[in-house]
Amino acid sequence: MNQNVIVPVARATHPGPGNDPVSLRSRISGDHLAAAVPASSAGSRFLGQARDIVAVVWRELRLLVLIGSVSLGLAVLLRYGLGIPIPLDRITVPSRMERALRYAMLLGPFVIAIGIARYRWTLRRPDGGPVRGLAGWLQAFASVRLEALASRAVLAGATLVLLAVLLSIFALWKASIPLLSPWHWDVTFMNLDRWLHGGVLPQDLTRRWFGTSATVFLDQMYFTWFRLLALFAVWQSFRPPSPSRIRTLLSLALAYALLGNLGAVLLSSGGPVYFERLVGMPSPYADHAAYLAAIPDLHATQIQGRILEWLENDRYVPFGTMSAMPSMHVAVATVMALACGERNRWLGLVGWIHLLLILVGSVHLNWHYAVDGYAAILGTWLIWRLSGRVVRATRKRLP
Repeated sequence: MNQNVIVPVARATHPGPGNDPVSLRSRISGDHLAAAVPASSAGSRFLGQARDIVAVVWRELRLLVLIGSVSLGLAVLLRYGLGIPIPLDRITVPSRMERALRYAMLLGPFVIAIGIARYRWTLRRPDGGPVRGLAGWLQAFASVRLEALASRAVLAGATLVLLAVLLSIFALWKASIPLLSPWHWDVTFMNLDRWLHGGVLPQDLTRRWFGTSATVFLDQMYFTWFRLLALFAVWQSFRPPSPSRIRTLLSLALAYALLGNLGAVLLSSGGPVYFERLVGMPSPYADHAAYLAAIPDLHATQIQGRILEWLENDRYVPFGTMSAMPSMHVAVATVMALACGERNRWLGLVGWIHLLLILVGSVHLNWHYAVDGYAAILGTWLIWRLSGRVVRATRKRLP
């Protein structure tokens, strides 16, 4: 035996679907060694690989396709069956997903480089020692197969495109809240906030706790949420096929569909910043609004003003409408925290700290009632548990 042959450390596999060392799932994950390819024509081999790629993409994304189909189908039914003017003709890709697509193009090569680096550190000599120097990197690059890269790229691209479509549909429902259930829960949630916090509005408490610098910091964190959502979508899209990946994407989609759409329609409210305009009575949040208005260049106050302009001018902007209950900023941050915690304990800690900042910021910046965030956390946790059960049940029936 040639003692200079370098071999990688391979993971143990068990018989069964998806565990064959040369299955597409293994190839996409990069946890296999290239097996000998039977003699066949290049065209037949290409068609076989394409069928395998399509099968895995469908297996990973079929639950999201189902959610999107049901959501869009209901919108079409309301528009053309019941005559409710759902703005189907205005559907467009939300800016948060446009940002995610840009990030994917920028970060795609970086993700591939990380995969090569991880593979390189698994290489071992026959005696078990590490492969050092340039030889290890050359072997790692040589092991990368165009088929594996193409498979990962197709899965990531399909995931991002599907997420863009889903968020476009969810934004359509968000814009339909004034048509389906105009805001009428604000007084109830304001009173509930007072009752839960000892007879004091949470905004009055946070105004005592946080000065101008802390307010600006919370505003920046709240605004950065859009970029973090885009990066989170890219991260999940480039992950190899796994139950964890499906669960996370399913939880994100269900959070938007069940909480951000259905919940927002059933519990329609505009939020503290729009209280006086919606309720027609003096706002108990007027002092807090004046406090925020006195701080220059806050993203929150600027965007809150733009939303009013968009609504008054009948301008459609994805997710650019009044909707407080439940808080989707908090719901999405909860999905992020749960997904990060599943991946790594310390990453999870960062995710929960981020969630806490978003929850506090949603109240302090006058976007939400505190109960909006509490309901979002509870609802998202239940969705996470449900998604886990659904994924386990569907994978047991995989061919």
